[in-house]
Amino acid sequence: MEMLCQHLFSLYLIKALNCPSGCRRQAKRMTMHNLLLKPFFISLFLIAALSSCRRGEDPETPISGKLTLIADGAGIHAARIQGEVFSRYYPDAVIQAVPAEGSVQLRRGQAALISRKPQQDSLAVLRIEPVAYDALVVLVGIRNPVSAMTVTEVSSIFQGLRPFAGEALAEQVRLVGRGRQMAALVLRSEYVESALPDEAEGRVKLIPILKQGKGVFPDPEQIMNGSYPLVTTLYYVYYPGDGLAAGFGAWLTDRGQSVFARSGFVPLSELSRTIILN
Repeated sequence: MEMLCQHLFSLYLIKALNCPSGCRRQAKRMTMHNLLLKPFFISLFLIAALSSCRRGEDPETPISGKLTLIADGAGIHAARIQGEVFSRYYPDAVIQAVPAEGSVQLRRGQAALISRKPQQDSLAVLRIEPVAYDALVVLVGIRNPVSAMTVTEVSSIFQGLRPFAGEALAEQVRLVGRGRQMAALVLRSEYVESALPDEAEGRVKLIPILKQGKGVFPDPEQIMNGSYPLVTTLYYVYYPGDGLAAGFGAWLTDRGQSVFARSGFVPLSELSRTIILN
């Protein structure tokens, strides 16, 4: 592409220098105004031509191009929303969110939104950044006498079990609401983002987790300041040399924080509020 641009540039100069005699006689009759404008238009043409060639060489930028975003678990919902909002701000960027299948192995042009850090040998070439928090929460029936649990009790009861999600989560919440001795371990993001809190109102309750003898609820503030003990971190993983992947990562830690908050996740820090005074 670079050689083609240079060739076109050379042809333009040859054409300009090899002007026929009739053309030269006509040039003598040009006014001073035209003589001043001609170099300007020549320069404008050359700049546009060379800029066009450069764009052809490297079409990807921090706000344009295509990126495949692989997400695991509850992260797929947030990944889709983040990609859609980012593309609204930057229409030349296409973010395609896809669910992870097994362990995530990234290639160029890909990034990941995952709840587990990649293997240590991948960290030499990949960049990993925390972008949001999630939490494990315990649901029990409203008539269940349990009022709080320790981390040890949660680990013992739910050992080897993964948090419920999707339809399985909805069914489990219904079962918990009907029983006195049942409990369910769920991801806060899955529960908050679903319609279950409204449907299950009056039938199930979130119980606090004991930390130093004090019950702590999974409120955003308690999750951000580290008081709630069952917190998980959502990570963004990408190749730092990929322009769009780097630009999207910058978005996730800035404007994307409010998008996470609307997706059931907890931002890294309290969001600033702008007050407009009339």
